[in-house]
Amino acid sequence: MSKMTKIGDYARCPKCGGEGRVVWVSQDGRLAAIKCGRHHCQISPPPTKFSSHAQTKTKKGMVFLVEVS
Repeated sequence: MSKMTKIGDYARCPKCGGEGRVVWVSQDGRLAAIKCGRHHCQISPPPTKFSSHAQTKTKKGMVFLVEVS
């Protein structure tokens, strides 16, 4: 990503390398949030006393925070 990142720009997803969209940029311009259109695994909650194991879930449209270089 370039230093002049703006909301609505296209950028690479940091997880899968697919095309994502910038949905937020910090005021100082150091951080940006990229929304990816592909499916990614969510962090599953820890097991509870009612479940013996956590289930993995996938979600489309996850947002990742990245540092702008």
